[in-house]
Amino acid sequence: MSSMSVTQALMTRKSVRVYEDKPVPQPLLQEILELAGRSASGGNVQPWKVDVLTGDALNSMAQSVQGFIQQSGGKSEPEFPTYPSKLADPYHSRRGDCGELMYDALGIAREDKMNRIMQTMKNYNFFGAPVGIILSMDRDMGQPQCLDIGIYMQSIMLLAKERGLDTCPQVSWTVFPQPVREALGLGDDKKIMAGICLGYKAEGEAVNEISQERAALEDYISFHGF
Repeated sequence: MSSMSVTQALMTRKSVRVYEDKPVPQPLLQEILELAGRSASGGNVQPWKVDVLTGDALNSMAQSVQGFIQQSGGKSEPEFPTYPSKLADPYHSRRGDCGELMYDALGIAREDKMNRIMQTMKNYNFFGAPVGIILSMDRDMGQPQCLDIGIYMQSIMLLAKERGLDTCPQVSWTVFPQPVREALGLGDDKKIMAGICLGYKAEGEAVNEISQERAALEDYISFHGF
């Protein structure tokens, strides 16, 4: 493990979409997940359920979900909307700019609909990462527990970065939750909340080096009583 600080991990973390074909040792994964379990949660509820996949298990779930998408013609019953139906600026512009930076790095033009669809479908094999993580929670949990899941995800990503690994958080699995639950043996009482790709970043891939612009502090901070 490196001596990377939390600040360094936060500043160097990126959403990686191309990975080396290199396995991640299970003891290393267990260490990351055990430490992430120290994450804050309201009332110490710790609502997260974690399924970790690699090898045949990962490939089997990916094939099942991709097959479901093809058979359904892309129709789904998402766990929740990925974005608000009316996403106003500056949020709408940020989302658009984020996507265009990614597609530019991949060399996929706006009018190249087929390759954009194919790139989207790579979400459903964890972008080729050797490890895929699916986070779920009991369906009767509420919005505060959604915040807990986000805190837990951030912990995983920073701990992974500290150990020389890279990640990509994913909401895509929540769009087609039915085959995910089936593949993992989860009942309808479990809500699919997110996925995380995890592995070793492939070097020399432009899409892995994107620098997404962040808003200036004054755009969203109000100090009171200072």
